[in-house]
Amino acid sequence: MTLVLDSSEIREAIALASGLTSALNLPVSAAEEKPRPLAVPAASVKKVQDKLPQPVDEVDPTALVYRGDQLEQVIRNMCQRSHFSGAVVTDDTGLPFAVVNPPVSIEAISAFTTVLGGALERAGSLLGHHGAEYLSLDVNYEEKIILRRFLIDDAPYYLLAICPQDIDERSEIEISIDQIVSILNKK
Repeated sequence: MTLVLDSSEIREAIALASGLTSALNLPVSAAEEKPRPLAVPAASVKKVQDKLPQPVDEVDPTALVYRGDQLEQVIRNMCQRSHFSGAVVTDDTGLPFAVVNPPVSIEAISAFTTVLGGALERAGSLLGHHGAEYLSLDVNYEEKIILRRFLIDDAPYYLLAICPQDIDERSEIEISIDQIVSILNKK
């Protein structure tokens, strides 16, 4: 046990904790008569509040006139709500309907989406799961690519999103696809 207590990191942590308890007037021993309520300085509260994520001002896509603008707003709202890096909606030929924050050119990300869509379809067929709809690909330790295939009148479309590894994006993707389908189905 002496090795752990002699560690410079442990000594530094103890010094920091002691400094913190004295700065906040926290009781340091159980021998004190009665615990006082924690009084946090207003400046400290303000610093914490400034670091909290601010609410996102979403634009209602139905308020926009053109379907392309509506689609772009749907995926822009999705990216803002869920902290996605970017997203694209394409058809099976690679035609981009809406793109937000592409990491490469629009043509390259659209072509990549179509290639991944083909890989998703072939993988589903090989595994005996025809009609596979979802593919997740780790890019690195921080980000992943999500591809969701959906059908409109038996024609395949794709939503590709780049998002952090540590989130579960499925519900956000499904909500956005419902909105995308309703926009694309308008005559």
